[in-house]
Amino acid sequence: MRTILVVLAALVLGACNEVYSRTPLLPEAFQRGDPQLRSGLWQLSDGAAFNCPFDIRQRLDRWPDCAVGFEYQSGQFWMVSRSQRILAFTVRLAPGEPILVQEHWSLDALKDPRAPEPLNADNPFFGWSYNALTVVRTDAADRIIEAKMVEAQCGPLPAKADPPAADGKPLRAPVTDRPFPGLKIVGANCVAADLDTVRAALRQSASLGEPRTVRWIRDAP
Repeated sequence: MRTILVVLAALVLGACNEVYSRTPLLPEAFQRGDPQLRSGLWQLSDGAAFNCPFDIRQRLDRWPDCAVGFEYQSGQFWMVSRSQRILAFTVRLAPGEPILVQEHWSLDALKDPRAPEPLNADNPFFGWSYNALTVVRTDAADRIIEAKMVEAQCGPLPAKADPPAADGKPLRAPVTDRPFPGLKIVGANCVAADLDTVRAALRQSASLGEPRTVRWIRDAP
């Protein structure tokens, strides 16, 4: 399970400047009329982000040992590697322009004694986080197969932070010093109490950087 634990550690310990809620702001169960993702293997991030660039289009048994992908099935994303499969997080897609995505990470992986120990439970990993999804392509059944994602962020990061790094280069602070309206800074992230605050943060977050492209790869990992 080491490969998935390495990725999990980056996700659990590395979250910063992210908007989350302490309770779900949307009902978590699928509702009639909700947009649908196509089931199968998805590319949610560049493998280089975890120091493991690889071609996700290759067969699973040809992936390098460090590679991790995501499999979507019925509202759940599973982390998959050549030898492992574990529930990562659940999602609810609420209709709108853009689509609102609510995510909630599974705690199953933390049951492994080798899993990273979170500093506390008041953070995005234990709460519910939010993205805005803009559809790029759908299949013949109108299921989403490619989209642009914007993560709800707390606000713009400061250009500099004190103290400087040992090499003299300025550091970026892990969280904004100018949170968007309605957000409360908690540690390196921020809490939203209602959907209006989340949606407003998503609109403003769109100006903070390029959206992330996510795409369906194939039906089975």
